[in-house]
Order: sequence, then C-alpha cells, then structure tokens
Amino acid sequence: MTPSAPTPSPSLTADVVFVDAIRLFAGAEVGFLSAGAGLRERGWRVGCVAAPGSELARRARAAGWPVAEIPIRCDAAPWTLARLLAVWRRWRPRAVICNRLKDLKAAGVAARLAGVPTVWLSRESDFPLRRGRPYYRWYLNRVATGVLVNSRATRETTLRSAPWLDPARVHLWPKGVDTARFRPAPFPAEPTVGFVGRLDARKGLPLLLAAWERLERYRWRRPPRLLIAGDGPWRDRLRRWRDRRPAPERVELAGWTDDVPALLARTTVLAAPSRYEGFGLAAAEAQAAGRPVVAAAASSLPEIVLHAQTGLLVPAPRPALWAAALARVLVDPALADRLGRAGRERIVARFSRERMLDRLEELLHAAGVERGGAP
Repeated sequence: MTPSAPTPSPSLTADVVFVDAIRLFAGAEVGFLSAGAGLRERGWRVGCVAAPGSELARRARAAGWPVAEIPIRCDAAPWTLARLLAVWRRWRPRAVICNRLKDLKAAGVAARLAGVPTVWLSRESDFPLRRGRPYYRWYLNRVATGVLVNSRATRETTLRSAPWLDPARVHLWPKGVDTARFRPAPFPAEPTVGFVGRLDARKGLPLLLAAWERLERYRWRRPPRLLIAGDGPWRDRLRRWRDRRPAPERVELAGWTDDVPALLARTTVLAAPSRYEGFGLAAAEAQAAGRPVVAAAASSLPEIVLHAQTGLLVPAPRPALWAAALARVLVDPALADRLGRAGRERIVARFSRERMLDRLEELLHAAGVERGGAP
C-alpha cells in the first residue's frame, strides 16, 4: 500500500521576509529585527533569510520567526537560486526586503521568479552606487520594485549616482528608536565621552582618538573618561592605543554590548564622528536616552542632530574642533541637560519605533501588501 502524502504546510507562512545574508551583526541587522518584531506585534507574519550560523538567524529564530539559513555568495549561483525559490514557493510572501545588492541578485531574482509582487532593496549607507556598473540599472529597475532609504542624505546620494532611477521608486523609511527602552537616566558623576558603533575608520575613530589626545592635555577640574563600545577591525589597534595613553585607566573599551541603554547611562555626551552614515542610529538612541550628541556635520547626521538644539555639529574633521566641542558639553552640565531633554523630545516626535512601523506599513499598503493577504 502506498503511504499517504504528507499534509502540506500552509501556503502562506510569511507576509514579509527580510533577507540579510551577511554574517556581520550591526545596525542593518538590528534594524531588520526591530522592524520585524514590530510588524509581528501588529499582526503581520514575518520571516527571515540569513547566513548560516549568523547572529541574525539565531535571534530571529529565538523570536519565533520562520528562518531559512542560506549562504548568498556567488552572483546568480543556480544552487542558491534553487534553494531560495523553494523557500519563496513554500512561504509565499507578498513582500521581500533585501539588505544588500548581493541579496537582491539572488533572493530578489528568485522572488520575482516565484511571483512575489514586491521586492525592495534597502540601502543602509550613504554611499553612491558605483559608476560603470551597468548591471545596477537592471537589478534596481527590473528586479527591485522599489528602493528603501533610511535618510534624505542616502536618498540624494542614491539618485545622484543613479540618474536612471525613477525618484518615485525611492522611498524614505527612517529607522526608529524604542523610546520605552531608551529613556533618560541621571548623568554620571564623572564626565564621560561615549562612542557606540563598529570599530573601524569609517565611523571616525581616528578623528575621535586624535581629539581625545588633545583633551588629555586640557587642564581639567575633573578629568573626563572615554567609553568605547563595539567590535570590529580596530579592536586590537584601540587596545594598543589605550595602553600608550598617559592615563589608560580613563579609557574603557567595553566591547560589544546588547544593553546599549545601560551604557549610555554611563555617558555625558555621545561622539558620532562618522564620515558616512545611512541613518545614525547610535546618535538617535543617545538622544532618546537624554544624552547630547556631538556629531560630524556630514551625511545624514544633521538630520538626526540639530546644532545647538539637541547637540553640536562639528563643521570639519579637525581634532581641535572636536576636542573643543566635546569639552564644551563636558564642562557645562546645564548645557548637557538642555540638549539632552530637547533631543529626547525630538526623537519621540519624529524617530520613534512606532513612527518607523507606521511608515513601513504605509509603504506596504501602497504596494498592495496586506497582512495575511491571499497570494
């Protein structure tokens, strides 16, 4: 007797699927997890395609999402397309959001072959598309049905580097901060400069270290501390730099931490010296926690930090200017408090997690995607 066929799984197990097959766990991955969790709270079915063994896969699965762990390495690899196509036919999502162009080249193509109506590429960094790459035009115009950008700066850079891209297909979707989790706390007894982010040159660490070396030479009534949190290729270099300081005990390398609110509670001011930022999540989180931010007047940071209102913008990457701006906040508790309060109010009003979710739902509805909708 022939055994009966297994009962098929439900035809639709995810309305929206986030694709991020990079092993790194940083701002983009935190953003996808936050957006997906928020959509689930609002009744959406959310899935994830991630790199095998990645932190994103682990956290998404722990949160109860359906997760497919698929490596996306070689462009147009038929074995990868076949695995992704099987996932899309099983889950039958209505929208797929890809983090990188490499994700779009595989997961996006497979999604279109499977008949997924909405395929978006999420641009997380304020980097121009490389000129001389004609395939960009095909992937962004024929595979992607739209591009999500997290700031006006990213949108302008994208359109400037891709004049063939219809501006109506480039949608602003800023990140959001959980303002219930990031809340003001009393300032620490010792004045402290904080930094949260990936430890690499793009985040402006060389500039911050040069500014700190100047601050060490100031005559302080209460010498400040430097607290750096994060991980990345500069980790060992930072340790060597700290060990050469005249007061190495005043520099703390906290490493990676999930409890960013607790770390921000130990700071007086956050330094955001990045040369490029897609959004500037660390700066937004610091302001939600009532901390003033000293930021580079570059990329998207002026959209997050208002000069002399919620923080200070430094107009040029010069260590002397950075040292002066940080010192100004460190020695003036009233200024730090005023900037911090205003920053909190602005993040709640404009960049909260709920506003981010409202915007994502607005974009999904505009694309004809409904939660639990039939394929």
